[in-house]
Amino acid sequence: MDPALKDVGKKEGLEIWRVNKFKLEKLPKSQYGIFYKGDSYIVMNSKHNEAWDVHFWLGQNTSIDEQGTAAIKAVEIDNSLNGIPVQHREVQGHESPLFLSYFKKGIRYMDGGYESGFDHINDKLENFKPRLLKCKGKRNVRVIQVELSPKSLNLGDVFILDLGLKIYVWMPPASGRLERIKGIELAHSIQKSERNGRPEVILLDSDYDNCPEFWQYFGGTQTIKTIKKADDVESDENYWRDNRQKTMLWRVSDSSGQVKVTLAGESGLDKSKLDTNDAFIVDTVSGGIYVWLGKGCTSTEKEKAMVWAEKYLQQANRPSWTQVTRVIEDAEPADFVQWFSGWKNPKKTQSFEPKLFQCSNESGKLTVEEIKNFTQEDLDGDDVMILDGGNQIFVWVGAGANKEEKDSAKATAKKYLETDTLPRSKHASYEIIFQTKEPTSFKKYFSKWDDELFKNDARSFENIRKLIFA
Repeated sequence: MDPALKDVGKKEGLEIWRVNKFKLEKLPKSQYGIFYKGDSYIVMNSKHNEAWDVHFWLGQNTSIDEQGTAAIKAVEIDNSLNGIPVQHREVQGHESPLFLSYFKKGIRYMDGGYESGFDHINDKLENFKPRLLKCKGKRNVRVIQVELSPKSLNLGDVFILDLGLKIYVWMPPASGRLERIKGIELAHSIQKSERNGRPEVILLDSDYDNCPEFWQYFGGTQTIKTIKKADDVESDENYWRDNRQKTMLWRVSDSSGQVKVTLAGESGLDKSKLDTNDAFIVDTVSGGIYVWLGKGCTSTEKEKAMVWAEKYLQQANRPSWTQVTRVIEDAEPADFVQWFSGWKNPKKTQSFEPKLFQCSNESGKLTVEEIKNFTQEDLDGDDVMILDGGNQIFVWVGAGANKEEKDSAKATAKKYLETDTLPRSKHASYEIIFQTKEPTSFKKYFSKWDDELFKNDARSFENIRKLIFA
């Protein structure tokens, strides 16, 4: 086993390794959340109940060798923990909500790979090469390094101009509240955690269009007239839901040397369809695909699971970045169990994990983005959100939601149920509730609830700004 994996999985919490010349290098906590586009990583979350999630993350420019090494190292971890961990394949820009939930301040994509990453850390700030970072996403904010050019800017997103000893946070009027908060949190993190407090942080919001020092890097203040409007930029949303989607169950075989899949069921899946001696692929469409391995599968078959998944994606003409999760019989997470009825395992405390979504209904299509490991602070007063408790669904209307969003709350709930593919009771119902008037039946889904949080508007942009730069 790789020396970097000594004692792996014995301590609760997050560990991250980067692939370097076919070996793993453990990252210090100060670099958690920073990913270089030319690299591959292993991210492992160890939970208190001897349960593990192992993610191998692939940058858009990572080499085939590094991808292979990451997959092999994930198998090494798997073998050392008796094959119990849930494995996840993550591709840059299309990470799962679970992966993103580990990084509450968002994740950063940086240019280059291992060597350039090393150089950046040791750069002298006085010789720092300016760079532009883009904060993208309403909920799960991703920060990506983009070309330092006016073509990269738009009036709907937050950008950070990093000059080494000066950090500008550019927040145009159409940018979202959460993106602004993430932007100033990131600038503060770079200032304090990475550079010992040396840089000056400058926030540009009301004066976004008239700061000469900022605009000199983009051709001068006259360039503002050429910047793309928010409406001209692609949507942040994860996926569109529609009622044509079906959950499919496929039996996997590669006895002939080629991966073959045979349809074993669709929609309304029942646990009885899974055979302990076989491997199956569950294609949930919007929710990615799962590879389920029965206890009768050999160790070789377990190692092939991700290869099967990639070949299935090719055969099914699915995007290569589709989220893939490998699960083992009797160690299935709630995210997998939820797709089946008839799941009566006494070891399971629940077969449905409550989910929180930021939703919008544009042009008749329902857009949903899941927030994993949610807390009360994830309820954003500017939005309408859905809390899915299985047979009880809440539509939470924030105080700052616009009139159109409030008026369409009921339609959003109905659309959500109509496009749903999860097995649930015919009597599943929804309830529309309003911020500060939440019933106990809603609050119980949160580990902690503070009635004062909304009254004090503690998560407003101005309050966060004051708190960070006090």
